[in-house]
Amino acid sequence: MPPSAPGPVTYSRKSQMAHPLRHSPSLIPNNLTSHGSNVAYCRGDAVIVSSYGENKLTSLPFGDKVQVKGVKYLDFGWVCVLAVCMIDGFQLWSNEGSRMLYFHPVRPSSDSESCYVRGCSVITDHNEFLIGDSSGAMHTFLCSQSTSRGLSVKNTKSIREHGSAISDIASGGGYVASADDRGNFCVFDVNVSEPTGGHNLMSKRLFITSEKSFPCGSIECVGSVLIAGFSSGHLKFFDLGSGECFVEVAAHSRCISAVCLNEEAGLVATASEDCVLNVWKVPDSPSDGSQVDLTFTEYIPDRQLTGVTFLTDGHGENKMLASSYDSDTLDVWKEIRS
Repeated sequence: MPPSAPGPVTYSRKSQMAHPLRHSPSLIPNNLTSHGSNVAYCRGDAVIVSSYGENKLTSLPFGDKVQVKGVKYLDFGWVCVLAVCMIDGFQLWSNEGSRMLYFHPVRPSSDSESCYVRGCSVITDHNEFLIGDSSGAMHTFLCSQSTSRGLSVKNTKSIREHGSAISDIASGGGYVASADDRGNFCVFDVNVSEPTGGHNLMSKRLFITSEKSFPCGSIECVGSVLIAGFSSGHLKFFDLGSGECFVEVAAHSRCISAVCLNEEAGLVATASEDCVLNVWKVPDSPSDGSQVDLTFTEYIPDRQLTGVTFLTDGHGENKMLASSYDSDTLDVWKEIRS
């Protein structure tokens, strides 16, 4: 993990602010994502992009009515796109949400089944990303620049290791991890690029089976650690090399709806339906010890939290934002360094 700036990072209750919205977020997991000063979230069959600090909201101009399952910014370094996960497929949009760049359908395995896309992640330091679907499959895509269309996307392969719907995907430290609705995880090593084709080889490393089968809705990878938030309110830390759970925290009294990593500061935020937002200082490898410190906690009355994200606004200030079901504001905290 890169060294953080001098002094520990926390968030002050006195610095809590609000960012107004015209459309309240839906009650779905991980319902807030950000890149730069842009934030995006789902509202029913709409996706809203808001520029933080400005009274500017954009609703993605879908041609037809869609059923949205989630949104996430995918940052490749040379371009950042907004992925929209839906029933029967996914779309990629420009950062500000003005233009659709790509659409990929996902077909059900039989006529009697419906299929939806949920969970997506860039493979860290590579021009590839993955999306998951309700059949338990993951699909890999290679992105490159196109002079005619701006973005060229190629579906390279599909992987099926899960027996239930994919709930989230994360990447980091040379690993890719996927979670499903039964609380199971599959971990892959990201190997050297193939000599031809330009895409990476992902080899299955291990499968982690949940003992109690609580659904896992949100995961992050940092170093050799997998951080997972469960519907039981537990936050677990797994060694990606061995699959061992080396820390388990009773983090919330209700379902954890979102987990978000601030890798630079070595922090992870958890949002829950219990109206509590927590920020934890975490080790980036099991060898750093098993201590996980709670650095900040906030009870937000009448807020059923659905998402949390970190961003840097147009003035260079670091913020933490949380979304809530049926609320017309995003709660905002300013980062404090002592």
